[in-house]
Amino acid sequence: METINHKLVGRRPGDPSTLSQSTLIFPTVPENSVIYKCNRTSVHLAVKMDLWETGLRLDPEFLYLGSCPSSHVNDALAYFHFQYSFKECRFARLTSGLMVEYTTHLVYRPVSSHDSPFTERINCTTYETQHLTPARVTGSGLLSASSGLMFRGTFMNEDFSGPSDLSVFLLGSQIHIEFAVQPFFHQPLRLFVDECIAADTAELGSSFRNYTIIANHGCLLDSKFANSRFLPRHAPDMLRLSLQAFQFAGINTDIYLHCQVLVWEPAIVTNPTRKACSFNRDTNRWEILDGTANEVCRCCDLVCETAGSRHKREVKDPASEVDPLQSDWLVVGRLTVRRSAPSGGDSERRSNHGPSH
Repeated sequence: METINHKLVGRRPGDPSTLSQSTLIFPTVPENSVIYKCNRTSVHLAVKMDLWETGLRLDPEFLYLGSCPSSHVNDALAYFHFQYSFKECRFARLTSGLMVEYTTHLVYRPVSSHDSPFTERINCTTYETQHLTPARVTGSGLLSASSGLMFRGTFMNEDFSGPSDLSVFLLGSQIHIEFAVQPFFHQPLRLFVDECIAADTAELGSSFRNYTIIANHGCLLDSKFANSRFLPRHAPDMLRLSLQAFQFAGINTDIYLHCQVLVWEPAIVTNPTRKACSFNRDTNRWEILDGTANEVCRCCDLVCETAGSRHKREVKDPASEVDPLQSDWLVVGRLTVRRSAPSGGDSERRSNHGPSH
């Protein structure tokens, strides 16, 4: 599926299509004060805190993407961020042939009369070019693509010497996961996890709770709040993750990991949209897994994108030209997380709808 991404130049306080001829049209929102990027299943939107460059910041309590509040805040760069799937935030879905359009609104409705309200239409358009059926699996995930690639996601034992027999983990312990691709007759490939969401169901669209672990093209967001990290590679077509076990806040439920896996030419390693980045809380910075070009990870607190992607691997299947080849959503689960004993040091993550470590 091809995706069209957007940079927004907004208009306040509303969509002109809803205004009469006698309605006053306010000045447009400054260019690049609201930027967003869409992929096939989700959107990442960033809003400048000082939207009008007046020295007054927006009040996040009154700022919503559809029905969703900001998912995280970057105080250093002064942006509010929204990272959500199209299943959330009251996105409307419209299809026409191969075109799929998702629409919602960024809304700011402050109480103070000194603050300026606005409403912006957020539109993501994608084009379906293939129809892969993701596999629902337990423990070890397998997905066979039409191009002959086989993807795998497996819970591993502590030293990665083999698959783990465990499906129940203690809260705060480490969960070891290995993603791999078996290329068969293809030349060597380099594997990345582009996005990964923990949910309380095997069907992401029907989940009540979910938590974004990896987003923004390989940024391990969970590493900013927990002892989670990408581990050194043993092969280009393999990626290992150590994830600190967590629970969804307020509920006791099984957890499924929904992960989007991509493969690229192995010679082309670092790129804002082709990377694996963990946050080092000791140095307070993002670090790249492959090589030393940590500057590639700086966009993890913004929106990661690149001007051109000429080195992406092309699929030779004429019925599904996908660039890069991706596994759609690989589901790895089910896992259960339990508390060993009541304590004050909980590993509770406040997921997109509220989880816990």
